[in-house]
Amino acid sequence: MDVVEVEGLGKTYPKGTVALRDVSFRIAKGEVFCLLGRNGAGKTTLLRILATQLRPTTGHARVLGHDVQREPRAIRPRIAVVPQEARPQMMLSAWDHVRLMCMIRGMSKEDAHRRARAVMEEFELWEHKDKLSADLSGGLQQRVLLAMAFTADPEVLFLDEPTIGLDPLGRRQVWSMVRRLTSEGVTVLLTTHYMDEAEKLADRLAIVHQGALAFLGTVDEAKALAGTGMRVIVEPAKANGGERQVLNPKSDGEILGIVQRSLVQGDRVTFQPPTLEDAFIKLVGGTIDG
Repeated sequence: MDVVEVEGLGKTYPKGTVALRDVSFRIAKGEVFCLLGRNGAGKTTLLRILATQLRPTTGHARVLGHDVQREPRAIRPRIAVVPQEARPQMMLSAWDHVRLMCMIRGMSKEDAHRRARAVMEEFELWEHKDKLSADLSGGLQQRVLLAMAFTADPEVLFLDEPTIGLDPLGRRQVWSMVRRLTSEGVTVLLTTHYMDEAEKLADRLAIVHQGALAFLGTVDEAKALAGTGMRVIVEPAKANGGERQVLNPKSDGEILGIVQRSLVQGDRVTFQPPTLEDAFIKLVGGTIDG
């Protein structure tokens, strides 16, 4: 079942800047769908249109069976958005953030208390409930934002660069939470600048370049387009014993020859398959930042 349907979507801003052009794809229920692209490629514009925060110029999009332009009120109660610029209030506790969000959504004090506790326990935040946000790690702060989004029990979650600025542990905490949510049937669309994040999380991904789709498919399908083949890295087994070499053999026979020579010379050999970054560079050129 497709919960997001995008057909020929385009967005031109009033001063003539074209942010999106003829974008089409679908996202299935329970899928993690990643949007990759350089800064200014159109990722956030696309996410905001699907979250009913921005109107497209051309094309159509449906979320949970409803048109984003004609039926936004039918969509909004069933989705949640964590924007890139979202930050918790440093002098409020984790409990205050989640409880107040429940009340903002119209719950009574009693219902807000029950829902806030249930969500915080689900997100493993209950032991931190009385801590000020200023005293929480980056990963826990991001978890608070996710818990706030989940007070409405959304079916679709939109995350705009959810791990930017987090340390490796914090990023992995968010990854684990995203995967847990999709195992429960939640659909997640996220934008990211981190290739390893997309490799870890994405069931499918889209690479956006200058407002258009440069690629749509799985991570493995993207890697297959990289065109780099298997790299063989040859390093001296001892320090100062020679230079590190990165080789790109063209055949299995050439790989075997490299390995045999390295064994005779006492060098260490490792293999590096094509990466998502290789695919990105192949498809759009340069790096994700430009």
